Amino acid sequence: MRSSDLPAPVTVVEGMPGAGKTTVLAALARAGRTVLPEYTTPAGDLLDQDRHPHHDDEDSHLANWLRKADQLCGHSGPVWVDRDWLTALAWAASTGGLARRADWIYCHLAAGRLMPPGRWIILDLPPHLSLQRRSERLHPGHPWSDPTILERLRAFYLDPPTHLATAHPRLAELVAAVPRQRVDATASTGQLASAVDAVCAR
Repeated sequence: MRSSDLPAPVTVVEGMPGAGKTTVLAALARAGRTVLPEYTTPAGDLLDQDRHPHHDDEDSHLANWLRKADQLCGHSGPVWVDRDWLTALAWAASTGGLARRADWIYCHLAAGRLMPPGRWIILDLPPHLSLQRRSERLHPGHPWSDPTILERLRAFYLDPPTHLATAHPRLAELVAAVPRQRVDATASTGQLASAVDAVCAR
């Protein structure tokens, strides 16, 4: 259940919807970095946006995090990942059911089916900018289209261990042990890619 057990150094890029995760990771891929996309096929390829599971299809989302963890074992060099199981916790923290989701995560970590990454990079963005950047692709009824829920989401991303302390103290300790770097996502895409890349150069 240690990030050192992974065959390759893993950096996971997380954060607010609309913060630029996918765009930044695409830039890093063009620069020659190995990138594992947010949603993958069983072969490890990018799953097209129109084939992503519905936000209510919890089983498919959870299966995706397990599939990606398995796919990481096939890499020998540094890997950059577009979201991991921290997203499942962030979803639950913002919409409800955090204790249940934390227990699921912890059980899979204990069994070795999930692993902590080497580090998380959190792209931070105020809710109003998250909504503004996604204005043309917001889905009515999606929880992350609600400013109040986005506030809860942002609060979780800025301090996951504190939010997990009551829901699941053992998982809170594990999450606290993973280095976490906040990056201001209000910058331009080019500046953001450089800032994210610089985190791993330290």
